[in-house]
Amino acid sequence: MAAIRGQPKPWKIETVEYLKKILTEYPSIAIVGFRGVPANQMQEIRRKYRDKFLLKVIKNTLLEKAIDSLNGDYEKLKEFIKDQTAIVASNLNPFKLYKLLEETKVPAPLKPGQVSPVDVVVEKGPTNIPPGPMMGDLQAAGIPTAIERGKVVIKETVTLVKAGEVVRPEVARALERLNIKPVKVGLDTRAIFEKGVIFTPDILAVDTEKIFNDFVECHRKALNFAVNINYVTTQTAELILAKAYLNAKALAIELALPERDVMPEVLARAYAQALSLASVLPSEALDEELINLLSGLSRKTEVKKEEEKVVKEEKKEEEKKEEEEKEEEVLEGLGALFG
Repeated sequence: MAAIRGQPKPWKIETVEYLKKILTEYPSIAIVGFRGVPANQMQEIRRKYRDKFLLKVIKNTLLEKAIDSLNGDYEKLKEFIKDQTAIVASNLNPFKLYKLLEETKVPAPLKPGQVSPVDVVVEKGPTNIPPGPMMGDLQAAGIPTAIERGKVVIKETVTLVKAGEVVRPEVARALERLNIKPVKVGLDTRAIFEKGVIFTPDILAVDTEKIFNDFVECHRKALNFAVNINYVTTQTAELILAKAYLNAKALAIELALPERDVMPEVLARAYAQALSLASVLPSEALDEELINLLSGLSRKTEVKKEEEKVVKEEKKEEEKKEEEEKEEEVLEGLGALFG
C-alpha cells in the first residue's frame, strides 16, 4: 500500500521508535562522529566491541526526532548531532566507554586536500627507500634527500605540513612513501550522556595510570606520616609496633644492656671496639692472641687490596688488547682499500 502524501514512511517511524528504545534502555549514550572511517574498520569495530557496546549509524534527522519525542534532558544531545553521526549505547560508565571508543582509533595517513589536525615533522636520517622515482616524490614535497650506501637518506628535519594547513597531493604522496601515519581514525567521541549529565572529551580524557600512581603515592605518604606520629589504625598498628621494637633494641645495644634479645649485638659491638682499640696500641701492650688476631685481619686486608689491584690490571690489559685489535682492523681495511 502506498504511503499517504505528507505522512512519514513506515521504516522511518520504526527507526525512530527503535532509537527511543536504545536511548532509554541503556545508561550511557555516546554521540560519535565517524567521518573518514573506512567501512571495513567500522565492521571490525562492531565485531570487536559487540559485547561492550551497540553501534548504530543513523540519519541525523531521525535521531533528532527521537530526542524530540523524549524531551527532558535528552535535548542536551542535539547540539552534538552534526556531520556524520552515530550513537553508541552501553552499560559501561562514561569514562570506561570513552576509553573503549578511543581504542577504536588506528593510525592513518593524511589524504590530499585534507586539513591536517597536527604538525607533521619528518626527521632526518636513513630510509629503506632505494634510489629511483620515490626519491623524486620526496624532493617534490620539499624533503632534502641524498643517496648513501644504496639507500635514500633525509638530510634535514623538515615540517611538511602544519596543523590547520591543507595537505598538498605531493606531501600526501611523500608521507605514504615514508609510511608515516600522523593521524588516528576511528569513532570520535563528541559527548556521552548518563542520567541527564553530558560528559565531553575534555572531562572524559582521564590519565588513569597517573591517577592510580597519585593514589599510591598519597597512600604511602599518609601511612608514613601516621606511623611517624604513632597514629594507631588497623593499617599502622603493626608498623608502629615494629618501629618501637627496633628503636628499643637500638637503644639497648647503645646502652649495652645485658638483655637476652640484644646480647649477641652488644658482644659483637664490644668485640669490634676492642679490636679497634688494640690496633692503635703498641705490640708490647698486647697478648699473643690479640697480636695473632690483628695480624690475621691485616693479612686479610692486604689480600683484598691485592685482589682489587689484580682485577684493575686485568681490566687495563683487556682494554689495551681491544684497542690493538681495532688498530689492526683499521690497518687491514686500509690495506684492502689501497691494495
